[in-house]
Amino acid sequence: MKSVKFLLLIIALVLAISLCGCEFLFANDDFGNPYEDEYGSDYEGTENGESNDSGDHECNFVVVSEEESTCSVNGKKIYECIVCGESKEESLPKTNHTPVIIPSVEPTNSAPGKTESTYCGVCGYVIVKPQFVFLDDFLNPESYDGDYALNSLLSLGKADALKALYERIDAEADYFHISGQTLFESNTFATIDYSDLGLNSDEAIAVWSAYRIDHPLYYWFSSEITYTSKIINLNVENEYKDSVVRSNYNSEIYSKVETIVDKINSKTIYLTLLSLHDIIIYDADYAYESDGVTPSDATESHNIIGVLLNGFGVCELYAKTYQMLLNYCGIENIYAWGYAGEAHAWNLVKFEDGWYWCDLTWDDTPEFMFGVSHRYFMVTDYQDLSGQDGPWISSVDEFILSHTPDAKVDSGIKYTYALPSRSTTPIDSSDIILRDTFTVDNLRYAVIGYDSVQLVGVDSVIGGDLIIPSSVTYNDSVFKVVSIGVIKDGLLNIGPIVTPDSNITIDKIYIPESVSFIWDNALNIESVSYIDVDENSKYFASLSGVLFTKDKSILIKYPCAMDLNVYNIPDETKWIALGAFRMYYSNLDLKVEQIVLGENIKGAGIANYGYNYSENYQEYGNFEEDEWEKIESYLSGDAIIIGKNW
Repeated sequence: MKSVKFLLLIIALVLAISLCGCEFLFANDDFGNPYEDEYGSDYEGTENGESNDSGDHECNFVVVSEEESTCSVNGKKIYECIVCGESKEESLPKTNHTPVIIPSVEPTNSAPGKTESTYCGVCGYVIVKPQFVFLDDFLNPESYDGDYALNSLLSLGKADALKALYERIDAEADYFHISGQTLFESNTFATIDYSDLGLNSDEAIAVWSAYRIDHPLYYWFSSEITYTSKIINLNVENEYKDSVVRSNYNSEIYSKVETIVDKINSKTIYLTLLSLHDIIIYDADYAYESDGVTPSDATESHNIIGVLLNGFGVCELYAKTYQMLLNYCGIENIYAWGYAGEAHAWNLVKFEDGWYWCDLTWDDTPEFMFGVSHRYFMVTDYQDLSGQDGPWISSVDEFILSHTPDAKVDSGIKYTYALPSRSTTPIDSSDIILRDTFTVDNLRYAVIGYDSVQLVGVDSVIGGDLIIPSSVTYNDSVFKVVSIGVIKDGLLNIGPIVTPDSNITIDKIYIPESVSFIWDNALNIESVSYIDVDENSKYFASLSGVLFTKDKSILIKYPCAMDLNVYNIPDETKWIALGAFRMYYSNLDLKVEQIVLGENIKGAGIANYGYNYSENYQEYGNFEEDEWEKIESYLSGDAIIIGKNW
């Protein structure tokens, strides 16, 4: 009876508790937790009535907002406790992409082909990237790649990891360059995760630096980087975010490279080096700000567009353009930088078994000869360069004394590799090289440019006439005859192409249209009585057998054997060149007795000295003040110069 009463009491107590709204607390979880889900045992309930024990009360969570997932953005649910206001957030997985297939495209002569690829029709994400197929090497960006920076980096250790990151950057950069992606907001075209490679941020940035050095073609690649300890962002310069802009530049660059390569008329490595050196310098000038002194800060003055397409660039652009073209031609080379009076960049080039310096910026000399010098072309550390551009350059000039490469830095954004030792002897080769001489049809020539030669000597002539050809062929290479002068000991010099002791008699000289430069006294040949010039020449003219500049403002050479008692200088003439009325190297008296000056004569004694005959003679110091007196001493008999007060 007592047990029945006790049971009734228990039932009444349970009913009373239920009517008060209280919940049971379980001493153990033998029955399981009916509210446990993916949040674990600390989070209980359903989205319609979630609860959690929170200190002195039990939270009751409900869904207050929800954002649906897309294929590019995670969705989320926001929960809030109706008792205390505490909130929680649940991330929802992205939905699947909606694949759209892009069919393959066959390559053409002007555009790469593509393998089949897939992208999401909703968000545009590239699911399967296309593989590009090139019909022509000009269109393949890999044709312009180098690897010296990478190989130097790999020698430091962690080679597999460093190479893996380099290849990840390469895959994204190649795709961006070819694919035609336009960036609208961010400058970041790819984010590279390197957290699995065991590299620190300095090592990762060094890989990024090495990659930019090895890939001069990628003009759009920004020099700014953003990064964390796990990722690096690859950025593009603002000017090149638009795919149409890049596509147009790419087409122009490839076309320009094809044109340059077509200009190289020799298959020898040396003449290829010389060709690229000269063509770049001919096509470009150094870029300055409006003050004409400060190097340009424009983006395109610091990438290959400046030199290749605009014709202007600073030192790093000369070096990068040379590097890129040498890469394309398969010639081993290194981009070098450091200090040369200021921050500067230049190149190292491998030829046969040695390394040699090249500085195209310093060889771009608009005032000298054809606007190009070869003083800093393929030279050693301590080679004497003082006489390369003429005998009047007397100061000692050695490359390594004026160029100091930056010291080696193994990591970070200033990553710098060590440079190999240079050759200790001046360049030599069985192939014809700069200033080498050869003979064709009894005329001697010296190589002075990639496609040009200078007539430097005469072994014999036919019928007394020296007919200078416009071009000559030697070892299957065609050279234009662009200059007349002598070469002594492999260096440019002043003097006649026929010496008095040669026993060679020349009556008349014919100068072709191709000749654009004549060195001082080159035509001081005592037997010559007449100088003729092709009427299509842009630089010279002949007036009754006397040699002038094209506009006749400068009288260059009155033939030594011209037989006139009186010579009247035309009124167009302003200057008389050094040695125009004398032999300079011998005491031969001219046959003319009287010179009548035109009304516009300003002076005599203006020299060439490699800078062409110019009224800006004072700038280059190419003027000899006593030329009038020397001219008078060479006239015959009781010679007089009419029109000048002596």
